[in-house]
Parts: sequence; structure tokens; C-alpha cells
Amino acid sequence: MEKDFSDENMEEFLRRNADGLRMRPSSRVWKGISSHLNRRRRRTGFILGASLLLVTALGYNLMNESSKAVQNTSANTSTRNERLFTKQQPQLAFDDSKKLLATNNPQRTNKKPSTSLIKQGEQSDFAQAIPNQNEAATGNAFTPTIVDSYFENESREEHTAASSERISLTDPLSIESVVNAFKTKTRKVSCQIYFTPTVSYRKLSDNYIDNVATHKPAFGFQMGLAAKYPTSKNVKLKAGLQFNVNRYEIKTYDSYTQLATIRLNDRNGVDYVRTATNYNNFSGYKSNWLQNFYFQVSAPVGVELKIKGDDKMQFGIASTIQPTYLLGDQAYLISADYKNYAEMPKLVRRWNINTNFETFVTYSTGHLNWQVGPQVRYQLLSSYLKKYPVKENLFDFGLKVGISINKQQ
Repeated sequence: MEKDFSDENMEEFLRRNADGLRMRPSSRVWKGISSHLNRRRRRTGFILGASLLLVTALGYNLMNESSKAVQNTSANTSTRNERLFTKQQPQLAFDDSKKLLATNNPQRTNKKPSTSLIKQGEQSDFAQAIPNQNEAATGNAFTPTIVDSYFENESREEHTAASSERISLTDPLSIESVVNAFKTKTRKVSCQIYFTPTVSYRKLSDNYIDNVATHKPAFGFQMGLAAKYPTSKNVKLKAGLQFNVNRYEIKTYDSYTQLATIRLNDRNGVDYVRTATNYNNFSGYKSNWLQNFYFQVSAPVGVELKIKGDDKMQFGIASTIQPTYLLGDQAYLISADYKNYAEMPKLVRRWNINTNFETFVTYSTGHLNWQVGPQVRYQLLSSYLKKYPVKENLFDFGLKVGISINKQQ
């Protein structure tokens, strides 16, 4: 008996009996609970939907009002700009004291503004703005207050701003037009670096030398820097600094030491200078080629003309005159009897003048402008002093290649 009423048996007994005593709600109760929960859900969904609609409506209203404000501002600005363009004086004529033309007093409404200064296109608008006398007499009509916007109601700062705006609007200039006008008025100087491989020749005043002497051209070069200034759309002035190397070769023979006689024409008559040489023009124990070499610096000044082309490719011609100074030389002069060649540095001219003529094609490749074309350079004065009877004029044929930076990019 004691075992049957232990704590463990009691808990088991109560659990078995409690299972049969559970209360189960009826279907009506479950329907009520379900409808209550659904009602809360519908209420929450309604609140959320209404909130979304309200927020959307408010946003649309704000955007609409903002758009209208922008449109009104634009319209007011356009109207004001049009008036500033057309008006040079106030639209309405005011009395001497520049006071109000009309007030709420009906007796004052009979006083009409003078239309002598009202433009024809604005009379209808003004008539619509001013009520007639009958409406003013009844007191129901609104009588506008028209004031001088420049002198009474606007502050001095606003009047100054309006005046400056009127001045700016009478001559409207965009940023692009200002930049283009500035570019047009301020012509920029362009710089060009160029290199010209050349073939050098010589022209002698004594034709007999060509029959007894053998000369052949040799390669030289020119390199320099030029600055170009446009004076018009198709014409540019150019100036720069240039280095020149002129060479040609002379066939001769190595021989024993001989005495070469150089003839000179002096004011007092004919003079002769004798010097030792080992080069014979006709015979010797070994043939040899001598080289007449001139290293010069010059300052070309001239003009460049564009004949045809566009911004991408152009064809033109150019010509310069070049004051030239001889930096170094190795010159062999022929003797009076044409038998020998000898060096006479004192008879070589230091200052000279050259001319240049060239044709070119300019091609733009992005940031660089390439200029390529043939040229000829001719030496106007003889390579030697006047007292030496043989006159030698140098001329070069070359292909000029120039590079400059395209500043329009």
C-alpha cells in the first residue's frame, strides 16, 4: 500500500487522469479567434496601404509644386528678360514725384496713367490690369498699385543688379563664343623642330674647271627650330635658328710636295699667293677624294603660305632668307694653273646669305603636326672672298621633316 501512494505513482496517476480532463474550444471559439486575427491583419494592411498612398501623394505634390515653381521662375525670368531687351525706359509715365498712380481710393482711380510712353504691344495688357471706372465706383474691383520698379520699391542693390543684367542681356555672350572670340583675336605662336637630309652641290663661275676637275655631291643635313606666327588664315610668318652641313668631294691624286700658286685679284692689280701641297689634279702615286666641308649657322626669316587643305591635311609653300655665319670649314682651292689643290682658310668667306624655297604637306595626327616636303637652299654669295677669281655657290636639295605640337587639341 505504501508503494502505491509514493510520489512517483501519484504523479503518474494524476497525469493519466488529467489527459482525459483537457478542455477543447468549440468551433465557434476558433472562428472568433480567426476573425479577430484577420481583422488585425486587414487593419495593418489598410494602414500600410494608406500610408504608402499618402506618402506618394505628398511626394507627387511636392514635385508638382517644385516643377511649377521652376516654370514660374523661368517664365518670370523670360518675361523680365524680354522686357529688359525691349525697354530702354520705364513702361509707364509717372508723376514728377514718382509716387503711386492708383490707390484704393475710388476718386484716384479716375486718374489714368499716360500712355504716351506705353508701347503699342503692351496697351492691351495694361488695360486688362486696370479696372474700368464703373467697377472702381462700386468698390468691388481691385485697384492695382503700380509703382516705379526702378526707383520706389526696389532697393539700390536690386536696381544695380537689374541694370547689370539688362546690360549683359542686351549683348548675350556664351562661354563658347567668348573662348572662340579670344582664340580668334589672340593668335598663338607655334614652334616646329625639323631635320632635313640634303645632297650638296656646287656651282663654279669658271666653266673650264668643270672640264679639268672632277667633283661629286655628298650628303649633308640641316636641323633647326622655327617659330611661326599666323597673320591670317593662310599666311604665317616664320623665324628660327638652323645649323647646316654642306659637303662635296673632289677627285685628286696624292703626290710629292709641290708648290701651288693661288691667283688673287687686288685693287692694285693681280697678286699671287704660294703654298705647299701634296695634291695634284692630274697625276700622282695614288688617287684620293678630298672633301670640301662647311659647317654653318643661320637665322631663317620668311613666310609660309597654305594653298589648299583643311584642319587635317594642308598643302603649301614657304620661302626664307637666311643670314649665315661659317662656324667651321675644310676648303680646298684650285691653283691658277689648275694643277693643284691647297687649303687657304683666309680666303673663305665667314658671312653669307642663303635663300630657301620649299613645298610641303602638313598632316595632323592628334597632338602632333607633321610637315614633309622637298626643299632647295641656294647660297647667294660666293664661298670665297672677292679677291679669289673662282666663284663658288653652294646649293642643297633635301627632304624636310618637321614636327610641331597641335595646340588645338
